[in-house]
Amino acid sequence: MENLSKEELEKKFENFLFNIDDYLNNIIDKAGSQGYNFDYSLDSLIDMEKYIIENNTTLNDDDYNDLSAYLGEVHRLEYGGKWICNLDEENNSLSYGFPVIEGHSSIPNVLFSPFHVVKAFILYKKINLFRDAIKSQVHPKDIDWSQYPNED
Repeated sequence: MENLSKEELEKKFENFLFNIDDYLNNIIDKAGSQGYNFDYSLDSLIDMEKYIIENNTTLNDDDYNDLSAYLGEVHRLEYGGKWICNLDEENNSLSYGFPVIEGHSSIPNVLFSPFHVVKAFILYKKINLFRDAIKSQVHPKDIDWSQYPNED
């Protein structure tokens, strides 16, 4: 992503938004044909984890994009916010260039990156990762930095 210009990233994002209904319909139909219930509820994320495991989904599968769109929509519908293309290199460099959800937390500048969360699940298969990731983004906990040394 870092090799693309901001204009190219914005164009990719516009394409993502234009096609998001197709991505969602694809994964809902595919998962449904295997008996999974993708109904945009938080509970459906359990089925999503099972789907990924049982189908041996990889980062190279078309499902990766579709599942990321689905996770983002579950998050957005449950907690609000909107899709944006993250072009903030300084403060949010991990998700730079990716479609992310913003405006879902009472804390400003908290971005939910469904592509990174789905990637983490595909790589590590940590059960309840989707729900835990959403919870930590919606209700982030302050870190008490007083116990750590500082430059003074």
